[in-house]
Amino acid sequence: MAHIRDPFALHDGARETWGFVRERVLRSGIADQHVKELALRYVDDPDSVDVDAYSGRERAALDWAHAIVWDADRADDELWERLHELFSEEELVDLGCAVGFELGLTHFLQTLGAGPQADRPT
Repeated sequence: MAHIRDPFALHDGARETWGFVRERVLRSGIADQHVKELALRYVDDPDSVDVDAYSGRERAALDWAHAIVWDADRADDELWERLHELFSEEELVDLGCAVGFELGLTHFLQTLGAGPQADRPT
């Protein structure tokens, strides 16, 4: 398996694209940043988040992140009803994109043997 500490150093276009995503989707956007960061932490390390300790928007975001990452069948009518009671459509798109991009980046780095300690695009 390849072990690449900074894969983005190998391709300026990739670094630029992931930097754009980081700034426009992961670190900013429409969804509450605290809720987004909680969901991203859960994607990166699910054992670090006690899901049962959360309620409201935070719990709904965690449940949706779980559905996106591990079990799409959990995105049932009940979850969608809760999500729409707590978030606007725009917030759901922002949060969903952030979860998807974080998942993609994490998996990409893992396939390179880079792991979570790898240099992420700046």
